Amino acid sequence: MILTVTLNPAIDKVYEVEYFAVGDVFRPKDMWATAGGKGLNVSRVAKILGEDVRATGFLGGPNGDFIRGELKKLGIYDAFIQIEGNTRICIAINDPVSDTSTEVLEPGPIISDHEQQEFLNNFKAIVKEADIVTISGSLPKGLALDFYGKIIEISREYGKRVLLDTSGQTLIKSLEYGPFMIKPNQSELEAVVGKRMESEKDILDAAFKIHEKGVQLVCVTLGAKGCIAVTEEGAFHLKAPPIETVSTVGSGDSFLAGCAVSLSQGQPTEVVLKTAMACGMANTQFARTGYVSRELVDKFYKMVE
Repeated sequence: MILTVTLNPAIDKVYEVEYFAVGDVFRPKDMWATAGGKGLNVSRVAKILGEDVRATGFLGGPNGDFIRGELKKLGIYDAFIQIEGNTRICIAINDPVSDTSTEVLEPGPIISDHEQQEFLNNFKAIVKEADIVTISGSLPKGLALDFYGKIIEISREYGKRVLLDTSGQTLIKSLEYGPFMIKPNQSELEAVVGKRMESEKDILDAAFKIHEKGVQLVCVTLGAKGCIAVTEEGAFHLKAPPIETVSTVGSGDSFLAGCAVSLSQGQPTEVVLKTAMACGMANTQFARTGYVSRELVDKFYKMVE
């Protein structure tokens, strides 16, 4: 079972607007709303790939009720803590003509001390059954920078591997607790090491330094340039031929889901990384965020070198 942690979930509303520009009035060509937040994107992709998924975090208000309903439709076990605040809404405006995406992200509710402790108590109970734990996204208001660290510590007490996908000071602080895997992009890696990455060698050197501090799998995603990964077995550079894309939003989350699924199945490192790449590529073929098909994942897997 894969246990996903999304502490700052959202209803993701996507508007498809041709020729979008600031300061004008538009009528979307299409619109849809999904259970969002990076961890829930991971949940959805892992479920599509056939895994048993349990999702936890904080949900509240009418927006939280909507997400609970979506989880039920998807067959994802709802282990979220109910809070007093209302879960946030995040809006993306996709323009297929200019191939741009503009996002407006609400900050979300403030989590009380009582709600935080209730989450940790619940997490201790449910993590025992997990094969893999994923932690994704930003921390909501009210939580200290070390909150992900507490989750990592609890997971490690029960021998569970944690795949962490966050950024900035939250990532820097969380590295102290030794997650099994991190998945920064290039700019997020630069923020961790405090300097610009001018070459692939710079990226590789920085990834090795993080690996030497105890992170067993460091995956630096590079968009169309693929991924550089440092593992116990050495370094990998994964590449794939260029493909036409519909939307790249959620591809990083799909990448993480591919890692989680393959690791839970006990696959070798090369298969883990190629599956992750294939999931990220498959996500680009859909306007929906954090969505793949099994057929496309299989197709793109064969294209990854």
